[in-house]
Amino acid sequence: MTKMQKYLAGILVLGVIFFAFVVVRIGIAKPATKFELAMIPDDQKLTRMGYAEAYPLQFETFKMNMRGDPSPTGFGGAQAGNSHLTEQPEQLELFKGYKFSIQYDDDRGHWYAGQDILESKRRPGQKGSCITCKGSYMYDVYFKQSGWEYAAKPFDEIAAPIKDDEWFGCSTCHDPDTMQLRVYNQGFIESMAQKGIDISKASHNEMRAYVCGQCHTEYYFTAEDGRVHMPYANGFDAESEWAYYQDGHAMSFTGDWTHPDSGARMLKAQHPDFECWQLSVHADAGVTCVDCHMPYMREDGQKYTSHWMTSPLKTINESCLKCHDESAEVLTARVQTIHDNTFKLQRIAGETTARAHTTIQAAAAAGATDEQLANARLLVREAQWYWDWVAAENGMGFHNPDRVMRTLGLSIDRAHRAIEEANAVVRGSITTNPVLQSPEM
Repeated sequence: MTKMQKYLAGILVLGVIFFAFVVVRIGIAKPATKFELAMIPDDQKLTRMGYAEAYPLQFETFKMNMRGDPSPTGFGGAQAGNSHLTEQPEQLELFKGYKFSIQYDDDRGHWYAGQDILESKRRPGQKGSCITCKGSYMYDVYFKQSGWEYAAKPFDEIAAPIKDDEWFGCSTCHDPDTMQLRVYNQGFIESMAQKGIDISKASHNEMRAYVCGQCHTEYYFTAEDGRVHMPYANGFDAESEWAYYQDGHAMSFTGDWTHPDSGARMLKAQHPDFECWQLSVHADAGVTCVDCHMPYMREDGQKYTSHWMTSPLKTINESCLKCHDESAEVLTARVQTIHDNTFKLQRIAGETTARAHTTIQAAAAAGATDEQLANARLLVREAQWYWDWVAAENGMGFHNPDRVMRTLGLSIDRAHRAIEEANAVVRGSITTNPVLQSPEM
């Protein structure tokens, strides 16, 4: 046998060994399994535990929402007892006269949605509309029976029949019969229709945003019947939603409370995560909430969606590095910078707006009339709206850094203008001042 023949024979032997190894590995590995629809008994469709055995991988990760892991950047997280009122004491003034000055804690995981609202110090006196985003019971039972009638009833009456296992769970996001993603919040469907968007025609990728956006959004309760509605008609940014509340779209709804110090009629923003993302680079690229917060995982040859709805930095390999080619350390540092800068500017905006409330109060005590203070009150209402639009949003700037910086800048500007207006009245440099229109920025 020649040297060349020996060389070729060696390559052949190595090839046989390699392919034999591959065949053996394939033979002993578990075959990839396909998703199989399980039939859930009718009396279990609105429960969580009814799906535990049918979809074990998804359910085990959903249970991880009970964890209280701290956030990798120090912002957000799901730890019980972290109070915004302690971390940002200016909020005591900002929410004075409103229930958020009693308790305003970090959100825990979705598993606790029912428990936390039942135990909330803000719950007494609330209406049934408050359960709308706490599980599909409101739709599959109440709405199917009598439409929005439940919304105006006392919260305790509406919540009483709901069992512990029937709050936020699988049926909140999935049709119990088909397990397809669904939007059950009728307020979201109605509000998107006003924007010309038909949810029933949404693509699967759009649904991966809508199913989260139906609750992670700004909303208000209509004065007419208490139904949940979203201020989308003018657009999805903070300025468009401000204009919505100012131009009569909300009809009889004028605000959430009247601030006892400034006398301004105030708006409370409600976690506008969906809107903030809508105008972001991730949205432009077709990247949805689910891609980042509920990434695909693999176990025993099966690909499945993680149902641990958490910071993407906790699942950075699956959530971020599948698209980004930077290292995990570089990406984490980038997010940390965005969070740090947003929080610093958010504190400045909040503190300045709080000072505007007390400045207007002092002007009133000095003899300024309601007519003289009308513009200052409108400005502080606007300043706090922009501040709260960011403060209530769960991304601490990351969902849309440019838009968030702009919104906080508008808040600081309006707060300073409110202070100037109130001080000018006291100095006697003006007697009455026409309401200023928000300039184009």
